[in-house]
Amino acid sequence: MILIDGCWLQNSQVLQSINPGISDILFNIYCDEIGNGQLEKNHPYIFQQLLESLSIMLPPAHSNAFVKHSGFMNSAFDLPVYMLTLSSFSEKFLPELLGLNMAIELSGLGKGHMRLVDDWKYWGIDPGIANIHISIDNAASGHTFMAKKAIKLYMDDILRSTADQTVLDKHWRRIFSGYASLRFVGGRFKLGLPIWYLIYKFRGQR
Repeated sequence: MILIDGCWLQNSQVLQSINPGISDILFNIYCDEIGNGQLEKNHPYIFQQLLESLSIMLPPAHSNAFVKHSGFMNSAFDLPVYMLTLSSFSEKFLPELLGLNMAIELSGLGKGHMRLVDDWKYWGIDPGIANIHISIDNAASGHTFMAKKAIKLYMDDILRSTADQTVLDKHWRRIFSGYASLRFVGGRFKLGLPIWYLIYKFRGQR
């Protein structure tokens, strides 16, 4: 997923005709994810460098060889494919996109990521990709703050266009569905990963 970090917002500019404010917020987040024109700040590039430092060599993420690489579990593609699909219909599924974006930005915060940095440092692994998410996703002024602002703009826009509480609730439920989808779509991979690891380890010992 991190090899295509930001992909869920890659078509956010199409939202200019619907809500320029939301479009600008999402596009600014996307630009941060891809480094704002600076390769050394591009999240997929940082992660690629991390993999190579650990002697994990993969074909380019956009290539057919990457898709057919034998070292992947099929479920590793669940979340990336979902995000790419949603990005292709940013206008139609804007509430779900806003919810997913909030969930993704919040996932970069908290003690879990801070422990990850400490663990990686202990094992001599560069924690740069984790550090950049902790910094850029902050709730005070970073991506989490921006994601919340985009949702508020969306709900304010719905409120102005209707006084029907049922309609408001419907849009809020769609936002929540997008938020909850991050955990749901990635669930198959999280459950399968330890099983796959044990099978791989067992085969290596035979």
